[in-house]
Amino acid sequence: MLMKSYVNLGKIMGIPIGIHYSWFIIFFLITATWGQYVFPWLYPDWSTPVYWIVALCTSLLFFASLIAHELAHSLVAVRRGIEVKEITLFIFGGAARISREATVASTELLMAVAGPVSSVALAGVFALIWLVSRNTLEPLAAMSIYLCWVNLALAAFNMLPGFPLDGGRVLRSIIWWRSGSYRKATRVATLTGQAFGCLLILTGLAIGVLVYWFSGAWLALLGGFLFAVAWVSYRQAVLRDSVQGLTARELMTGDCQIVPEQLTIETVVNQYLLPAGHRCLLVGEWGRVSGVVTMQDTKLVPKRRWHITSVAETMTPAEKIGVVFPGDDGLTVLERMQEGGIGLLLVVSGDRVVGVIEQARLLELSRVSSKSEV
Repeated sequence: MLMKSYVNLGKIMGIPIGIHYSWFIIFFLITATWGQYVFPWLYPDWSTPVYWIVALCTSLLFFASLIAHELAHSLVAVRRGIEVKEITLFIFGGAARISREATVASTELLMAVAGPVSSVALAGVFALIWLVSRNTLEPLAAMSIYLCWVNLALAAFNMLPGFPLDGGRVLRSIIWWRSGSYRKATRVATLTGQAFGCLLILTGLAIGVLVYWFSGAWLALLGGFLFAVAWVSYRQAVLRDSVQGLTARELMTGDCQIVPEQLTIETVVNQYLLPAGHRCLLVGEWGRVSGVVTMQDTKLVPKRRWHITSVAETMTPAEKIGVVFPGDDGLTVLERMQEGGIGLLLVVSGDRVVGVIEQARLLELSRVSSKSEV
């Protein structure tokens, strides 16, 4: 997203809608399949232009149904006080990016079921259109009944109990409510999701060998995607659990030294970062912080230029770094860190920077928490 790998379609109910470039691949494949194979096989009396017009309209309405599905999730999230950053269509469907996860099981449950319920409702609308048009306008009826079944299939697939599908989130919310442990609930839902992903991979391979390679490859790729996302989601849950109960003051590095902007990278690395073991330094003068420089930042500059490149040229400007206060809780810190996408936060007290929180520090806590897990 940071590299603008999507097309912005505008906003619906205040929520930005975008299309990732990978979406165009699946849009073309679905339209071609319906226009060249499905509709000609089912309705041999239509003309070629009608096949392709109906196929194009069906594809567009199918992806509009995906947006409606994600909008249902998003509207519940907004009603529950969770900001929705955007909804994006991509090669495997659609996804809503929210600012934070639900903090109570009931919110998770309502958000999860909203999508499938909306898909079932859309299936009912398309079924009604089919009933009205089946004896008068065959192309409209054909498109409507197909979209009816597609939306029912979308609802059924999403309700399978494999995280991160909606059914997996329902499973997590129930376990979370019964056990009181978000991490335990996520672990069970994740294992179920990974098992389901493996099943899809094996099924896809079998279909690819025995039936049709494209269908099998697509199913296997979907299974691999679900397996990977389930694992990432669990790591996020562990990270969230590890910072819960802590404050920004406890998470920050408070002994960050301020170095002048005109110092060269060579001086900063050899005299400050390496000898003291610091991973980052504040940059500025007279108590004013203009940015932060990390060892990772210095590696972006060729070593042969370290002696002529100032830290001001390689630092991350302060205005691009998120800010938290010493008393902010760990979940707020994590949310701000993920929103910024930089991996750094400034901890501010009054008009003074009193520390820095690095992503590496949070990940270290997560690893320690994972090792101590029974």
